[in-house]
Amino acid sequence: VGIRLPTVEVRFENLSIEADSYVGSRALPTLPNVSLNMLESALRIFGISTAKKTKLTILKNVSGIIKPSRMTLLLGPPSSGKTTLLLALAGKLDTDLRVEGEISYNGYNLNEFVPRKTSAYISQNDVHLGVMTVKETLDFSARCQGVGTRYDLLSELARREKDAGIFPEAELDLFMKATAMEGTESSLITDYTLK
Repeated sequence: VGIRLPTVEVRFENLSIEADSYVGSRALPTLPNVSLNMLESALRIFGISTAKKTKLTILKNVSGIIKPSRMTLLLGPPSSGKTTLLLALAGKLDTDLRVEGEISYNGYNLNEFVPRKTSAYISQNDVHLGVMTVKETLDFSARCQGVGTRYDLLSELARREKDAGIFPEAELDLFMKATAMEGTESSLITDYTLK
């Protein structure tokens, strides 16, 4: 019926990310070091810096394109900057990091675009409720986020199908109704209908 879903192309060019890192025994997360770090943070307000830090390059001149509707695999050894790259693409980098280069979504820079509407960074830690299934977790998340722009697309699709005299296939319609019935997602009748 002539409806195309919106797509997003992500480009990153000459992306470099650097951080300041403590040197030697100060790099260890011990209680005295944490106390010293807090004290130095307070002294930095007055322009006093005493700690020895070195520049740590996390990413250096990285460029690439993530095409729409394609699966992209990011491989690399530990501590090679994979997570930092993904956080940069999602616009969730720590403000203490120095970032150079450009990241764009469909030609718009990050300051002109809201990446949270089209991309997400999901950490490696499990933060969902253990008593919910994956399907229940995704359903809950979708309900919290709302329908967004997809509602307009689905309404337009239904209108165009009705105008063109297109009706769903009986088996497909039965499948969709069986999976959409409230509270019967895992019942024996629904399982039989899906088979």
